[in-house]
Amino acid sequence: MATARDICSRALRKARVVAHGNDAAAEDAAAALEDLNMMLAAWKLAGVDITHVALDFADAFPLADEFEEGTVYMLADRIAHDFRFPMGFDADDFFRKIQAAYMTIAKVTMPAPLRRMPSQYWPNPITRGEDT
Repeated sequence: MATARDICSRALRKARVVAHGNDAAAEDAAAALEDLNMMLAAWKLAGVDITHVALDFADAFPLADEFEEGTVYMLADRIAHDFRFPMGFDADDFFRKIQAAYMTIAKVTMPAPLRRMPSQYWPNPITRGEDT
């Protein structure tokens, strides 16, 4: 299972901030971790509630393994702007997949008059052949 440090390191490589095989500067890694925490917390506004608590570098990544890659790409897209590197991919597709897996839809109630329209009442004057 990946840690928050793994996610941040991979995102910094995808954003071309850190060359493959090198370690990120402490300041860049801290900025990536802060962005990761903000991004995961903001997902709740989009309907994805993963009950996020702020992560530290050693903490395990809170989502299943299949969501690691998408999170890395979304984080890379988010931090690339800080370093002025345009991204060559669309991270929104990954978020749509995470939304589909984690989105919760609130229970909807409908007022009784909307559930049963007057035309549904029996006996209906129209179906009884009465003049209207």
